[in-house]
Amino acid sequence: MRNTYGGSVQNKLKIWSGVGTYVLANVGAIALSNTDVAKADTFLSAFKESSVLISQSSQGNPREACKAVPVSGGGEGGGESTPTTPTQGGEGGEGGEGGEGGEGSTGSSSGSTIYKPQSSQPSVGNNNIALAKFNNRQLLKDFTDGLVVPTYQTLAEKSKQLSAAVNAFVSKPNRATLQAARQAWLAARIPWEGSEAFAFGPAASLGYDADLDDWPVNEADLSAVLNSQNPLTVDYVSQLQTNQKGFHTIEFLLFGLNNDKQLQQFTQRELQYLQAATTVFDRTANQLLTSWTKGVNGNPPYRDAFVNAGSDSTAYPTVQAAAEEIVQGILGILDEVGNVKIGTAFEQQNPFLLESRFSNSSLSDFQANLRSAEFAYLGQAPDTKTRGKSLSEIVAAVDPALDSKIRQQMQTASTALAAVPGPIEDTLCTSKAKPKIQAAREAILTLHSTIEKQVLPLVQN
Repeated sequence: MRNTYGGSVQNKLKIWSGVGTYVLANVGAIALSNTDVAKADTFLSAFKESSVLISQSSQGNPREACKAVPVSGGGEGGGESTPTTPTQGGEGGEGGEGGEGGEGSTGSSSGSTIYKPQSSQPSVGNNNIALAKFNNRQLLKDFTDGLVVPTYQTLAEKSKQLSAAVNAFVSKPNRATLQAARQAWLAARIPWEGSEAFAFGPAASLGYDADLDDWPVNEADLSAVLNSQNPLTVDYVSQLQTNQKGFHTIEFLLFGLNNDKQLQQFTQRELQYLQAATTVFDRTANQLLTSWTKGVNGNPPYRDAFVNAGSDSTAYPTVQAAAEEIVQGILGILDEVGNVKIGTAFEQQNPFLLESRFSNSSLSDFQANLRSAEFAYLGQAPDTKTRGKSLSEIVAAVDPALDSKIRQQMQTASTALAAVPGPIEDTLCTSKAKPKIQAAREAILTLHSTIEKQVLPLVQN
């Protein structure tokens, strides 16, 4: 899911006094009168101290200090998110804009980020030859039927299993059912994060991406729902803001603030919210699959619009335009992982900016995202050796050295990411992990740069 951190807590200041402990203060009320000047130094000192998070690592050793800076709620798609009812809680954050974007990027009608190559010339050869090779409808068919649809089918299967596991936990809360529900959540993350390289089409235009995976999540917004008097029905939860449902709402309810929620801490109200949110999630995951295979809201299957590019498609005027969508999707997720998911948290040394911080599984997200880019380029379906017509094959036909370079950079990025000690929620600010995190980030962005500068010009008219 693409998002940024441009939002703010509306006229509020969160003063953090520990992991997950905060006081919401009205900013206007903090102005000190003359009689309060003597207290100013004390207040500022206390605030600075409370903005530093010092906790224990999973090995029991104190980790180096990270800045625990609170984040506003997410919210995807143009402008501030607005509650659909007056009692839905916080205001949410600014609308997600999709990572940093490429140089001179503009938004497309499908919500994808458009990257313009720094040079309009391909790396080698004649651009007309390259375009002719990319005018291959089999690439679109194999990409859709061999990667997109199977991945969404797996997501739908895992979301069904997650809903069943949560229902079992709610019906009979114990350690075994709680662990099973948590494992089911982690299992559902794998196909979803593995789909991020093709989060175009209905995922963007129909809002399924935001409904499933809006982030960052602000626990204050979730507390507002829990503290309201509204019945936590499926219909009610489905109408909540995107940062009050989806993966990370379920994650917060299941795992707690730092993967440390105990069985006895679950309230009846939390169980109701968890069950409803998971039911809504399962329904959305299935709608996403249906949008590609059968069509929703009176629209034809998006598979047809994609595969029939240039022939019987209003979405893609040419086959090359659809092929470019694949390249843009790869660029989008590499940019997001390098510049946002890893980059923002690393630069600010703030673990609260990590996507799956509640379950301490952000590093797994990054790895699945990188695999998503690899699958999209190599035309390889997850967990199988099946390969169809691929970008890799077409690039190799134009420039074998370039294809070899990209494959090597993918391996380098994968190896560098695997070397990052986890959980990254604990290691983000440690001197031992910092060079490895930086190396992984640089490897991912190097791969992004190669594809943007050398592959994208081959497919663009």
